[in-house]
Amino acid sequence: MRLLGLDKDCFFSWWEKLPEGSTMVVQPKIDGCAIGLRYKYGQLVEAYSREDSEIIENIRNIDSIPLNIDDSLKVEVELEGVLYSHSSNSSMSIDQLLSNSCSKIDNNSSILFKAFQIFSSKSDELSDLTQLQNWGFEVPITLRTHDPMQVKIWHSQWIKNELFSNLPTNGIVAKCNSSLTKNILGVSSSSPNWALALTR
Repeated sequence: MRLLGLDKDCFFSWWEKLPEGSTMVVQPKIDGCAIGLRYKYGQLVEAYSREDSEIIENIRNIDSIPLNIDDSLKVEVELEGVLYSHSSNSSMSIDQLLSNSCSKIDNNSSILFKAFQIFSSKSDELSDLTQLQNWGFEVPITLRTHDPMQVKIWHSQWIKNELFSNLPTNGIVAKCNSSLTKNILGVSSSSPNWALALTR
């Protein structure tokens, strides 16, 4: 379970590497902390931050993270999402949560979670988001298009605070939808080649 970052290269250079007619999905780049979750036989058993801090006990107290998913699953499931908050002291609260020595965060915490990736999935991006919702997770607002100019329009709207304005964001994320293309593009040591961050 590798929690990678996102490249911020030229969007059109990135898009030209995709097969013609590729569907792209665009999501808010939520300003928060990446978290990896592992479920075994449907039970939440591990949770990690990007710094490899094991935070399972505090994660169990986040209302938007299911403790159990589909009981029929007899395999391990690993997924990634982001912890975030709308409150002004969100950074302090999340830092406390990620600290090995912190006290437990109670159920009334303002910390929220959205899931956006299933590791080692053989399905496309949109199907994975549907599966995450079926398991009880909230997922980011997701737009889709075949047109790279539409992605640039959405980026301009985000800069003007006209898109994803109900979330704390520091950019938008463009991803390739196709699982086949994602496998072909692969990942670098620091980021997936099939996704890109567009920031200010």
